[in-house]
Amino acid sequence: MYVGLTGNIASGKSTAAEYFEKLGCYSIDADQISRIVMQPDQPAYLKIVELFGEDVLAEDKTPDRSAIRKIVFEQPEMRRELEKIVQPAILEYERKEVGRIKGRDDKAIIITQAAVTVEAGSQDRFDRLIVVYVDPAVQLERVMARDSISKEDAQKIIDAQMSIEEKLKHAHFVIDNSGDLANLKSEVERIYELIKLTKYGIKNS
Repeated sequence: MYVGLTGNIASGKSTAAEYFEKLGCYSIDADQISRIVMQPDQPAYLKIVELFGEDVLAEDKTPDRSAIRKIVFEQPEMRRELEKIVQPAILEYERKEVGRIKGRDDKAIIITQAAVTVEAGSQDRFDRLIVVYVDPAVQLERVMARDSISKEDAQKIIDAQMSIEEKLKHAHFVIDNSGDLANLKSEVERIYELIKLTKYGIKNS
């Protein structure tokens, strides 16, 4: 089974992926892959420099992700151009990683966490899609605490993303992470059992 795991900012995707790993799943992090494919020795690097200029490079000539993040947040058209460069590179790297895992374990359940799966229109590459949901009020508090920013700035970041309601339309499974870690662990275990049922030919409900 090849399963996508997505959700909006501060939804807890990474923690959910860690719990899936502890249950025996293989985990792939698209954000980590994006860091790799943006490095100087990777094909996307020159295109990124051409798009943003050398001002977004750190002293070691690697892309300054915080500088790029600021630009794309303020200029949505630049975000779209960046995605055109980075997404194909991420998907190709991911494809090779999935092949490597399957070559080693043909019974593998592989979980790929990626924030912009639905935005990129790439959800159909998965056998199933999990969306992590969090109550809006809880999400706002988590973003404020995580980034040490004001309520207004946190809301701007949240509003810049695709709505969770839109992502839920594509979900086969939904994890509610509005509670504590114990609740998240229980939710992951519940979904894991449903994935196993689906894997062996019993349809999920």
